[in-house]
Amino acid sequence: MIHRLPLSMLLVPTVALFSFQAWSSDLVYDYVDIGTLSGGESVAYGLNDQGQVVGWSTIENCIAASGAPCRRAYVWQDGVLTDLGVLPGDEESFARAINDSGLIVGTSEANIVFGSGTFHAVEWDANGIAPLTDLSVTSIAHDVNESGQVAGFYFDPGAGWDRAAVWDQGTLINIGATEPHQANRAQGLSNDGKLAGFAWNLFSPNDSVVYDAGWNQIGGFGQFQNSEASDVNDAGVVVGLQAFPSGNWHGAYWAAGAKGATDVGLLPGTQLGELYDVNEAGIAVGRCYADDGSGTSRAVLFDGTTLYDLNDFLPAGAPVTLYEAREINEAGDIAGTAVIGGQFRAFMLRALPEWKALGSGIAGNLGTPELRGFGSLEPSTGVELRVTNAAPSAPFYMVAGFTTVDAPLLGGVLIPTPDQVFNVMQTDAAGEATLAFDWPASIPPGSSTFWQAWVVDPTGPLGVTATAGVTAFAQ
Repeated sequence: MIHRLPLSMLLVPTVALFSFQAWSSDLVYDYVDIGTLSGGESVAYGLNDQGQVVGWSTIENCIAASGAPCRRAYVWQDGVLTDLGVLPGDEESFARAINDSGLIVGTSEANIVFGSGTFHAVEWDANGIAPLTDLSVTSIAHDVNESGQVAGFYFDPGAGWDRAAVWDQGTLINIGATEPHQANRAQGLSNDGKLAGFAWNLFSPNDSVVYDAGWNQIGGFGQFQNSEASDVNDAGVVVGLQAFPSGNWHGAYWAAGAKGATDVGLLPGTQLGELYDVNEAGIAVGRCYADDGSGTSRAVLFDGTTLYDLNDFLPAGAPVTLYEAREINEAGDIAGTAVIGGQFRAFMLRALPEWKALGSGIAGNLGTPELRGFGSLEPSTGVELRVTNAAPSAPFYMVAGFTTVDAPLLGGVLIPTPDQVFNVMQTDAAGEATLAFDWPASIPPGSSTFWQAWVVDPTGPLGVTATAGVTAFAQ
């Protein structure tokens, strides 16, 4: 189910022509409920640039050795979930990542109780499911890059420890053999072959490590400083978690080449945090959560300087809490897990093209309406306008024209002879409304068009409150 910002009036559907450039706190999202295969719960772990999502969902009429409903790997695209199946003899599966070619990696599992059991690293392609390693060996695949290389770990029986692994064209490379700790695991993989993960010695906390033509430790230098790297991008930005001087672990962000991590901080009411994924723009996602047994967890985004609660970017009225964000793609779409009615549900936040702030009105008893928009700067093509911060459930007019005049009582400008008057619209309970339309092709090239929202206020000047600001879209 897709929750869109409400359309008070839709004249002609339009496709926004701005491409996504970079994450912004003004970004607007659609919330997409991924649904389930047949059971009550689902989670999302992976997302590619085509908008395909992978993870696991419970299924009906299947109980695992743990006594819980069986989990089954899925791929979701355009509202359709596909069950990816399991290896013969296994009972569960878990999809963790998908590349832009549609190659999916994860695990096929059996007898999973409290982390123990049988784990087989697998991949799914057009031919179905296939193991990446001999089935007698415990292994997990965590990530896949655009070249089809797969990163994860396996239990090396010769060493008696877990080893970071890369599978390349079906060949297992024990890349962890040269890392100096007793054990190590790879969790993230860049397109140019960098690895991010963690390593440890017996009776010692984990240390964050990266591989880039050789191993380097980047976190966990203190005696009790647990640190784990989760992902790395092509520029060398690494994200994960680290125990900082507070003693609790927080989301950790390593700039390219940095030995020390940036503590990204926490949301109010939480004590722990993690970052799971970083895209090529350096935007990371994860979660902050409570350490008091309450189960509180909030999906977060870190843009390199500021930590944001992604719940603040949900469309008005979305009946969910975003629990964690697992992956962000290059368009800024985000996949993760929400909580609906006490159950986990996979979601995607689909990033709408970046909105341009068009101006604010004068504060009044009907709020301070703001006007934002996106679309082509050419008047003859599509535009979408959004009114925010206005009075809830208030009628208003949206007007557009080619000239303005000074009118101090109406926010400083006025469209005197509107070419288009969209009459009468109404804001929703949150004081928001959206309008999409196409300008007629007859508008002369080079014209400047102006937009204005008049929120009705019978007690105000000329029968309207201070209007939202006006801007020109010039060809």
